[in-house]
Amino acid sequence: MRKQVAALAMAAVLGLAGSTWASVFSEDFESYTVGAGVHGQGGWKGWNNVAAVDAPISNLFAAGGRQSVEILGTSDLVHEFDLASGKWVLTAMQYILSDSRGVTYFILLSTYNDGGPHAWSVQTEYDLSAGTITPWNPSGSGMRIVYDQWVQIKVVIDLTANTYEEYYDGVQIATGEWDTAASGTLAAIDLYGNGASSVYYDDIKIDSATVSSGSCFPRPAYDSGWITTPFGHPSEFYAATLPHDVGGDPDNYVVDLQRKVSGIAGPNLSNQGLGTEFSYSFLTARTITVSAPYSAVDLMTSVRVRIWTYECDTDSADTEPKSE
Repeated sequence: MRKQVAALAMAAVLGLAGSTWASVFSEDFESYTVGAGVHGQGGWKGWNNVAAVDAPISNLFAAGGRQSVEILGTSDLVHEFDLASGKWVLTAMQYILSDSRGVTYFILLSTYNDGGPHAWSVQTEYDLSAGTITPWNPSGSGMRIVYDQWVQIKVVIDLTANTYEEYYDGVQIATGEWDTAASGTLAAIDLYGNGASSVYYDDIKIDSATVSSGSCFPRPAYDSGWITTPFGHPSEFYAATLPHDVGGDPDNYVVDLQRKVSGIAGPNLSNQGLGTEFSYSFLTARTITVSAPYSAVDLMTSVRVRIWTYECDTDSADTEPKSE
């Protein structure tokens, strides 16, 4: 089967307007062997360190790059963290096929130890047959599963305030208390197959958020990272709509779009062809659409978009140049 890379929500590096983001964990599954499990690699392991509930690497679908992890019905894949206090944003890209069956789970734990004790803070049920999403502490959004494309899961966790907010495809689906014991910790992520059809995950990240004026120049408020276009004919163009959620007025944005081509002669980073061979369009306060040629086996095309904002410059008048 030809690998599919969805046109929507390919990038998972999201921020909130007026915040500075620093990644403390990032997993794109590109460094592992296709078809092999990840138990014992990169901090991943089966629940309670049991290899039998491992999950393999797949090249059928990818949100960015060429690979993702496939959560089988037998999988119960865990990665531990050591995060205490502060505010954190965990994002993950999820792909569910429309002919899927069974119930699968996306889980975050405030306490995890092999063999116990365990404490669950987020346990969201995805009924693949019915299309329903059932989180703890639901916000009443009524969101349903989006099939056959990559969708972002985002959980904003304030360990100091002991609260969390959970989002699916940009819509809040849950909010409430993080941990009844108020441990102030984020201990693990658990991707649990529960006997259901395969579900794919990619680009799992944890960012530390410090509310400040840090999104002002020179720090970008959004950075998509390098996104490789799928295989196709290089004379044809591929478009992807990326969620950035910078907010504010796009008139106050500075947008930088780069293209990188990797061929026999090696990588070439430039803006040659900007506006003709690659471009961006439909810029809003929430999304941006980028367009670039399809990749070929001997000519890989990648694009990267960064956005800066002067939205927090309140000292300059409308007729004056922005100074911050």
